[in-house]
Amino acid sequence: MPEKFGRKKIIIILLACMMVLIFCFSAQPADDSTETSSRFCIIAAKILYPDYDAYDRITQEIIADGLTFLVRKAAHFTEYALMGFLWYLFFSDRKQRLLFSVGASALYASSDELHQLFVPGRSGQISDVLLDTCGSFCGSVIALIILCVAYCWKSKISVFALRK
Repeated sequence: MPEKFGRKKIIIILLACMMVLIFCFSAQPADDSTETSSRFCIIAAKILYPDYDAYDRITQEIIADGLTFLVRKAAHFTEYALMGFLWYLFFSDRKQRLLFSVGASALYASSDELHQLFVPGRSGQISDVLLDTCGSFCGSVIALIILCVAYCWKSKISVFALRK
């Protein structure tokens, strides 16, 4: 019992850190948020375009601007995939785990978008809630698969034997 309780504490701490991180990103005014995204876009551009630094300034801006949407949406998806993964590990009801983990993440995503309505230059987007929910679903499914494989490994059963 103490081992499970310790694990749950760690998961709660990680979830709280994720929520604080998401809250802080969402609390950034539009200009600051754009600047943060731009830094990641430049990193992505340098990875995708090895000669990025050799391009003129205008071409660099066009490339970085083109990556902005992708980087922002990938960030949403990834943050909530991790949150869904952690929620899945937190809940113990095997039959309801997936529903609870996605539901908890979707509720937080909704509150996050509501929060953004009060931040200068930001807006809440239903499409972001849907993307976040999809991310949490994927993270939860990844946790399910990892736990299933770990169970099979520990029990020395074939993963395919679980289909029966």
